[in-house]
Amino acid sequence: MDSFERARRVLTGRWPTKLAFFLFFAWSCWRLWQFAEWGRGRGPFVPRPETVAGILPVGHFTSFFAWLKGGGWDTLLPAGLVIILAALAVSLLFKRAFCGWICPVGTLWELAASAGRRLMGGRNIPLPKWLDLAGRGFRYVLAIAFFGFLARVSVEEALWFRELPYMWVADIKILEGLFAPTFIALVLFAFALSMMLGPVWCRWLCPLGGLYSAVALPSACTVVREEVTCIHCSRCSEVCHAFVDVGRARDVRAVECDGCMECVRECPVEGCLSARVFRTWTFPAWSWPLLVAGLWLGIYGVARATGNWDTTVPPEVYQQVIRSGLLEQQTPGFF
Repeated sequence: MDSFERARRVLTGRWPTKLAFFLFFAWSCWRLWQFAEWGRGRGPFVPRPETVAGILPVGHFTSFFAWLKGGGWDTLLPAGLVIILAALAVSLLFKRAFCGWICPVGTLWELAASAGRRLMGGRNIPLPKWLDLAGRGFRYVLAIAFFGFLARVSVEEALWFRELPYMWVADIKILEGLFAPTFIALVLFAFALSMMLGPVWCRWLCPLGGLYSAVALPSACTVVREEVTCIHCSRCSEVCHAFVDVGRARDVRAVECDGCMECVRECPVEGCLSARVFRTWTFPAWSWPLLVAGLWLGIYGVARATGNWDTTVPPEVYQQVIRSGLLEQQTPGFF
């Protein structure tokens, strides 16, 4: 393998893309904290970063369902709806690519799982099949309950919450809550558990992961295995961080597949495993993250260009809301 090919494999692997999105999100959280400090009169003005809309799924999914029911587009905090639509689009085309390549929470737990694999000889501890299936089933129960509840919220209530000043600063409240000792202890416990068993939250608990897994089932782009050329070495299954038995699949449509392309890279037989569109058109495995990131950034670019990304709430209003003490109040109403 020449130096160019080696560099391409590294740069188009999972971690450069995942870490780039993760670091950008962390930077956005830092900017949000600075924005809140400005609101309290403790620092210079910093524009509000809209990327952090992703940390408030309850409010934005309520607004999303209201939009589907004819409640209109959220012009106050539109970035939340854009992120939801982008995640659904990416999942529909490229498997659970949002979870595997973009989601910062997923990256944190996968970092833990990756560290565990390095310490435990290359593989996390697999649970008994029945227990793993029960855990994954529980995630879908949570997803149905979570989204079923939000979908039942009336348009009137959703629009009321959309225009509530609390909604405008709820992400700041959530961000500050992440530094509570109890939350930090839970994160450390989950990190240690993920080192042993893999990303526990993503695999068995995350309702968003349940939604995006379901959307990803009919994905146009999948990994396809050619039975004729397969030598049944099982290296593809062994390298799969999601415990998918790639070596027995015709099309890798397992709900846990996030399109990481590690199996394709690991396969010793040229063309036996390949990324394809509708099982017909083959495209290079190294281009998968470029397509995922390109689609995500393209949707973001369109939203910015059409005025559907930045909040329309004036900074002075945010400052008044922050100074009013809403950050110290409990979550209102049906939340």
